Amino acid sequence: MDKANSSRALIAKELARVSSAHALTRIIQAILLLLMLTSFQPASAEKPKSAATSTALSKKIFQAAKASVGKEMWKGYGLPNGKLGCAAALCNVLKKAGVSSVRTPLVTAMRRQLLSSPTVCSERIIRNGEGRDLNDKVLLKDCQPGDILLAFEEPPSKLNGGTSAHCGIMGEATQVYTNNWVDGIWTEVEIHQMFDYYPYIRLLRLSEKKIGAY
Repeated sequence: MDKANSSRALIAKELARVSSAHALTRIIQAILLLLMLTSFQPASAEKPKSAATSTALSKKIFQAAKASVGKEMWKGYGLPNGKLGCAAALCNVLKKAGVSSVRTPLVTAMRRQLLSSPTVCSERIIRNGEGRDLNDKVLLKDCQPGDILLAFEEPPSKLNGGTSAHCGIMGEATQVYTNNWVDGIWTEVEIHQMFDYYPYIRLLRLSEKKIGAY
């Protein structure tokens, strides 16, 4: 009887030892897996940055846009309120940066004035009718702080009046300075908050270098 009890005790001890070894192995495997997951974070976890370099005038526009946050920049164009004052507000911000050749409360008219202004103006197509979500990589490949962002429901050759268009000035990364259509206050927002809706997106960049100069 004592021999049987002794055998059972030995078997129980061995089973406990094996079970403990298996548990330790599982713990070690879990630790190794956790280390692997934390070591390989996706590159997209980092906030993307613009690859472009700001021009002198772009820096002035960016600083003027930043300094105007919290103000009603849409006034002076005969509008009843600031809900549809994005182009008027942007024109006033440009004026603060020294660009006085653009004056209109209509986004499409502002685009035409910018493209024919005395300063050099280049236009980049960010989205041309495709999709409903802005691609940050495509945007940041071409934009820089101080670029003028124009957004349309229809091609920019159309009227795009009222809420069919919106505009702003690029800040750092995907931040945009723009007129808030709720309260008419110039504000800083993340671009996807207000611009994903528009299928036609253009970036305009102004330069102080005169046409024909080298």
